[in-house]
Amino acid sequence: MNRIAVVIYSKLEGAGKSAVYRAMMFVDELRRGGDDVTLVFDGAGTTALAEMLVPGSDLHHTWSKAAPALRGACRYCAKSYGVLDALEAAQVPMLGDDRGHASLRQLLLEGRQIITF
Repeated sequence: MNRIAVVIYSKLEGAGKSAVYRAMMFVDELRRGGDDVTLVFDGAGTTALAEMLVPGSDLHHTWSKAAPALRGACRYCAKSYGVLDALEAAQVPMLGDDRGHASLRQLLLEGRQIITF
């Protein structure tokens, strides 16, 4: 069993949209394979999460397959990108254990391989 952390930094614009799509498919593949996977949205990726949470959005169905792996979104970045209220309303866990940001070191301490999109 692999211990993986997938961290999304991309927006749903241009090549970022295909990166986020592929990341969601990868998380689903890992879950189906029995791997221990956790999903974090950081930086501009917090906007991608806010968009995917909207029913009827292009990637909502793909997101729903990866959703069980969600650890949360960076609180600082969600606020900076203007999506904090939307993510909190959707009850997304807010991460801020590294001076307000999501801790990537914590993922390493858990023995996870970090893969970024």
